[in-house]
Amino acid sequence: MPLSSPGADVPSSAGSGSPEARPRPLVLLHGLGQGPIVWQDFVSALGAGRPMHAPWMVGLRPKDPVGFDLGAAAAGLADELELQGIRRADVLGVSVGASVAMRLAVERPDLVGRLVLAGPIVRPSAGALRMQKLALRLMPEGKLLDLGVSRPRMLAVFDALRTFDGRDALSRIAAPTLVVVGSRDRAGLVAARQVVDDVADARLETIDEGSSLLNVDRPRELAELTRAFLDGKG
Repeated sequence: MPLSSPGADVPSSAGSGSPEARPRPLVLLHGLGQGPIVWQDFVSALGAGRPMHAPWMVGLRPKDPVGFDLGAAAAGLADELELQGIRRADVLGVSVGASVAMRLAVERPDLVGRLVLAGPIVRPSAGALRMQKLALRLMPEGKLLDLGVSRPRMLAVFDALRTFDGRDALSRIAAPTLVVVGSRDRAGLVAARQVVDDVADARLETIDEGSSLLNVDRPRELAELTRAFLDGKG
């Protein structure tokens, strides 16, 4: 099984040189209400030089049974990396994808080089989840189909997040971590500060006028911050 479902893999050129000199693969984990295709603008902005993969997460793939579990999603990603022969990758997750990335970093630290967490979810409030569920219910079916997103599966994610509390796991993340948040994402700002406070090697960057889904809202700015961090320049 490929790391990404058909049409969702978005590799860039890995460049020349020995395997040791090549950059680690970058795994891109999409957010709520999104599918892997949303990474295209980010990939274009990041540019060539690094292999990239945008997989569906377990529980969100089009043929998966309805239901979502963060642990199962992280375990499924670990299995896919190993099947592809990827011993270590950098991981960029947005929204719930950031939560899966954090879970992977805790449970399989051997697989994770660096983390980029954009608009991470740590302990969502009931009110925020209700608003997001309402927005998803109001989204036209045609738009969901264009994204390859299933409304029942997305609603199952919201249900799974009702009891989610990732605070205890933060201190167990050993990977160097960049937290990126949009200035308009109030809930994300609270969660981002929590991550930076509790993860030993983490720092925070804010994108002006950005929302909770920076891979769509501010892909170029997110790509610039990601590139500098992964290249060790920031």
